[in-house]
Amino acid sequence: MEYLIRFVQVHESFRRPELEALSKLAGVHCEVVSCIEDSPFCVVRFHDLQHARKDDVGSGDDIDVDERVRGFESRAILSKCVYEIWGIGCNYDELHGDVSTRSRHLWAHYKHLSFKFSVDCYGSTRDVAQQKKIIDSFCYLGFEGKIRMKNPDVEFAVLEEWVTPCLQINGDNANEWNGAPYDPVARTSLRRIMLVRKIGDSRRWLREKHDLKKRPYISTTSMDAELALLTANLALACPGKIFLDPFVGTGGFMVAAAELGAVVLGSDIDGRSYRGKGGGVEKGVGANFKKYGLSHLFGDCLTSDLVNTPFRASPPTQQSSDGRWLDGIVCDPPYGVREGLKVLGTRKAASTESNSVATESPTGPPIHCIDGVPAYTLPGYIAPKKPYSFARMLYDILAFAARTLVDGGRLAFWMPSANENDVAEEVTVIPMHPNLELKHECIQKFNKWSRRLLVYERRPGMLVPKIDMDGVDCAGGQVDGTADELNPFRKRYFQPIADRMGS
Repeated sequence: MEYLIRFVQVHESFRRPELEALSKLAGVHCEVVSCIEDSPFCVVRFHDLQHARKDDVGSGDDIDVDERVRGFESRAILSKCVYEIWGIGCNYDELHGDVSTRSRHLWAHYKHLSFKFSVDCYGSTRDVAQQKKIIDSFCYLGFEGKIRMKNPDVEFAVLEEWVTPCLQINGDNANEWNGAPYDPVARTSLRRIMLVRKIGDSRRWLREKHDLKKRPYISTTSMDAELALLTANLALACPGKIFLDPFVGTGGFMVAAAELGAVVLGSDIDGRSYRGKGGGVEKGVGANFKKYGLSHLFGDCLTSDLVNTPFRASPPTQQSSDGRWLDGIVCDPPYGVREGLKVLGTRKAASTESNSVATESPTGPPIHCIDGVPAYTLPGYIAPKKPYSFARMLYDILAFAARTLVDGGRLAFWMPSANENDVAEEVTVIPMHPNLELKHECIQKFNKWSRRLLVYERRPGMLVPKIDMDGVDCAGGQVDGTADELNPFRKRYFQPIADRMGS
């Protein structure tokens, strides 16, 4: 059998990556038969379930197959529901013929069950009288059960897809275009019609539940709830896994991963971002976890960056020879537009003033002391920061993921670009690492710029200790320079289009 996934018409480039992630999470192989960006209807096959389904009416295998398909769809964010296809046609004559051929062996199983019929038109509308006429045309199915509009045993739908024609309408018949029905109001023609049986709903309701307007703790840089949930989905967040957001901010990705069942940790170079105004973590990101009843999945947050992080590989065990322990990393690194990128550290040597001295540390750089007390132990301490290059940040993210992700663990992070391809300039360079396989690249476009969701998967094998990426000295310190010199994206973001084309 073929199935139809009813998508919403947003973030079209994320659809196939989400289907791949859902397949991996549900343990079924999903083959995409038909998926067009301008259409919300995606036809798929589940090969692992083809042999499980029996044509015998009322077999227990039918119920098991439905449960597995329902489990597949129950994790989806970008779709509404999944249907079993009973027939497809370009018009109703073709549809009725295909229904008789494709699904006649299934009719008897639903003969005495309560049922519901609905009509879903994409790109056009049908009034109540037209909908009733369409539904009555399927009376040959022979259903004798009660009609229930709420909580029926089985739900059927007639799906119509209307699209904008690319040719002029035949003047002889204003209600047809190339022989297909035409809607003169919406200026769309009928592409195809399907009769389908509903299997299960998605988890798209989480989008409304996690609406940022309803959260107690957010900021201007909080990630859209739908995209945060989608990012966690592509990183395969689920119960029994440990996830980290190393650029936690207000904790949007942590909440999304926890909603999907993962235990979450977070860190940020500025602890004030996740603590809020003097209330501690409980009044900051912790308030969001409390609102959604996810406090039991909230590990903790700490102040650090990827260069000076306390998160490292654990001692080797029987399960892992190199001590990797993270199942997923999800983050939205800073873009460095409003202010240059920073990393913990100082440009100059430690101060030697009378009340601020540096003492030697046997395990690291000198420790700053004030009146003989380490500065970092004093109330209100804010760690010093120094400039950080954009390329080095990308390298550090990939290198950290390679060191800490288990085999098959995923890294999902957002990378900005300045819409270079729109003005025929150089192609955006996607960072790579020998220990990480790039699984997906999803683009979200804005006016002057765009950003990519990059999803990597940890390859099995030992860590490659050092790589070179775009001239970045992977073992050395930071590169000196202005914010624009250290961040090509920032420079191009503020550069006029005319100057870009001339450069």
